[in-house]
Formats: sequence, structure tokens, C-alpha cells
Amino acid sequence: MQEFTKRNLRIFPEATILNRAAAEAFVQLANKLITEKGRFTVALAGGNTPRAIYQLLAIDYREQIPWPQVHLFWGDERYVPMNDPNSNYRMVLESLLEHISIT
Repeated sequence: MQEFTKRNLRIFPEATILNRAAAEAFVQLANKLITEKGRFTVALAGGNTPRAIYQLLAIDYREQIPWPQVHLFWGDERYVPMNDPNSNYRMVLESLLEHISIT
């Protein structure tokens, strides 16, 4: 497994390849830390950039992560109602949380 503490610049020819690589790195790190510490804690980014990664995690990689051991936090949120189209919470809910079993 790739060492996550080393700096490693990777350039991808297109966003879909980047998103898949990011999702795979998320899965690897999540499983490593769950094995070592019993949980994986992550702050989620908002906006449109991470949406595709969250969708990959929710669909393609859903079964590869023990979601009950994952602790999610929001790294940022807009000052809008939770159901507002600009809400980062809503984006994460629709792209990830509605598709996984997490408590």
C-alpha cells in the first residue's frame, strides 16, 4: 500500500481518472486506519469538486468500507437551509449518505 505520509505529486489526464484514484486512496486509508485504530475520521469538503468522489464511494466502493466505523464531519458549510440547493450537507446526503449504511 502507498505510504500516505510522503508527498507524491500525481498528474491525471482527466477528472474521471483523478476521482477514481482519490476514491481508491480513501478506501485504502479508511481500511488501514480502521484496522489499526478501530475507526476512520474524515472531514468532508463541500462544493461541486468532491461530488463525483462521494458518488464513487457510495456506489462503486460502498462494499469495500465498513461504514459504521467511519466518522464523518463537515469541513465547511454554507449558511443556507439544509435542503437548499447550495447546501454542502444536502450534496453529501444525496451523493453519499443516502447510499451507505452509516450510523
